[in-house]
Amino acid sequence: MLLRIRVAEGQEERFEELWRAHSETVRSFTDNHGQQLLRTRGERGSYTVLTDWTDEPSFRAFERSPEQQAYLRELWAIRSGGEMQLLDLVHTLSPATPAEA
Repeated sequence: MLLRIRVAEGQEERFEELWRAHSETVRSFTDNHGQQLLRTRGERGSYTVLTDWTDEPSFRAFERSPEQQAYLRELWAIRSGGEMQLLDLVHTLSPATPAEA
């Protein structure tokens, strides 16, 4: 799952605090396998969230959860736009071991 979020000017710190606080809630969902928040260089207020779920139905169930809906109400108040993309894993490349390097 890839989420692009644009935050209203001056709301960047508030967004990052909100995301960090909510990330603990996301971790409590057993079908979530981790997430990352990335800030776009040179584009103030532009973020990407990468989040990994067991499958789309588990992600959709999370999206409908009271916890996520409460977070979204707060997020919508400070965001200026965004988009979501569902992604399918094609390949994973692990780092090289010392013997392979």
